[in-house]
Amino acid sequence: MAFSTCFSSTSSNSSVKPQRLVSRLIHPGSIHHPHYKPHATAQDRIQLDIQHSAARLAYIQARIEGSLASNNDYKASVSPSLTGRTILANISIGQPPIPQLVVIDTASDIFWIMCSPCTNCDNHLGPLFDPSKSSTFLPHCKVQCLFKGCKCDPVPFYASYADSSMASGTYGRDTVVFETTDEGTSQIIDVLFGCGHYIGYSSDPGHNGILGLNSAAESLATKIGRKFSYCIGNLADPHYNYNQLILGEGADLEGFSTPFEVHNGFYYVTMEGISIGEKRLDIAPGTFEIKENGSGGVIIDTGSTISYLVDDVHKLIYKEVRNLIGWSFRGAMIENSPWMLCYYGSISKDLAGFPVVTFHFAEGADLALDSGSFFSQISNDIFCMTIGPASNIDIKSKPSVVGLLAQQSYNVGYDLVNKYVYFQRIDCELLSG
Repeated sequence: MAFSTCFSSTSSNSSVKPQRLVSRLIHPGSIHHPHYKPHATAQDRIQLDIQHSAARLAYIQARIEGSLASNNDYKASVSPSLTGRTILANISIGQPPIPQLVVIDTASDIFWIMCSPCTNCDNHLGPLFDPSKSSTFLPHCKVQCLFKGCKCDPVPFYASYADSSMASGTYGRDTVVFETTDEGTSQIIDVLFGCGHYIGYSSDPGHNGILGLNSAAESLATKIGRKFSYCIGNLADPHYNYNQLILGEGADLEGFSTPFEVHNGFYYVTMEGISIGEKRLDIAPGTFEIKENGSGGVIIDTGSTISYLVDDVHKLIYKEVRNLIGWSFRGAMIENSPWMLCYYGSISKDLAGFPVVTFHFAEGADLALDSGSFFSQISNDIFCMTIGPASNIDIKSKPSVVGLLAQQSYNVGYDLVNKYVYFQRIDCELLSG
C-alpha cells in the first residue's frame, strides 16, 4: 500500500534548510477549538480525560492481546475514544485545499478524514472534504481486467474502534498542504488516505479524522522523512497557541534521547526509575520490562491524557505524595474515580515548593514533571494527581503509559530511522520562529 511523497513548496525564504512541515496543534480546551465550551468546568474536563484515558488504556491492551482486528493492507484499528483532551492537527487536503482538524495518534498508521457525501457526520469541524470538487483527487483502485477491458474497483477503507465506533469508505489519493516555518506552504502530492463516507460514533467526535504517526510503512510520518516532533505547552491554558507538530527532516530532535522499540504499533521506551525530588523510589528491577508474552513495558502515547503506572509503582508514588503533603491538606474524593489522589487546595498557590517528579529512561534521558504536570486543578479548590494505577482497568497484562499531561512543556522528537525519542524541555513559543 505504498504511496509517493512528492513535494512542491512556495516560500518567502530561499534558504536550503531542511523543510519543516508544520501544523498548529489544538486541544478541545483551547479557545481556538471550533467546539470550545467556555462554560465547561475544570472538573468537566478532567472527567472526560479520565473516561478517555481509561478507554485508551483498554484499547492499548486489546491491541496487545490481539482482541482487536490486526492491521492489514486495507483495514486499521485506531484510537477508541476521542472525546478527551486529544490533540488536533490543522492540515489541508485537495485542490483547492480544504482545512481539516484531525487527531494525531502515535499508535495509528492510517491517515483518514470524513468525506462528502457522509452519513452521520453532522458534528464535523469546518467544511467536509468533497473528492468530486478536488482537481487533484484520484481514487485508489484495484484494477481488474476482463475480456471486455479493465475497470477500477475502489479499495474499501474501514477503521474499527474498541468502543464499537467505526468509520468506513474508500481509499483515495490527493495533495496534502502544510504550513512551513517561513510562512510559506508545502504540498505533499499523491498521499494515500481513507475517505470516510460513513461514521459510526457513540458521541460527538470533535474531529474530522485521524493522522497516524506510528512507524508502519503506511504512516505519513514514515513517508515524510521518517522524523517528526510535537511540542505541547500548558494544556490547562485555553489561550496558549504555540503547540505544534513538525514532520520531515526539519523536525526538532534536540535534548536528551532514549531508544525506543515498536511492538503492536506502539512506541515503547525503557524506563529505569522514578524520583520525587532527590529521592529515588525503591522500584524492583525489571518492573518496567516487556515480558516474553508481550505484557508490561512502558508506552509513550499521545492518545491518553493521564499516565498509568503498574500498581506497585503507583502505590509507591501515592505513599510518597501523601507523606509529603497529606499532613498539610484535607483529602478530597472524586465521584466515579475513587482511585484518584486528591486534596483541597490550589496548585499555583499551595504547591510552589513541591519537588519535581522525574521519569528516568535508558541512556540518561529524563522527563521532569513539575507540579502543573504531576497534578491537575479540577476545580477552584481541588487538585488531583494525574497518574493512575494500571489496575484501574480490568485487563490481564498491564502496560504503563506516559500520557500527554506528563509531556507538557516538552518538545518530543521521534527519529524513526535510528529509533530514538528526544525530550527537550522548552516553551513551544521558542520553536515557532
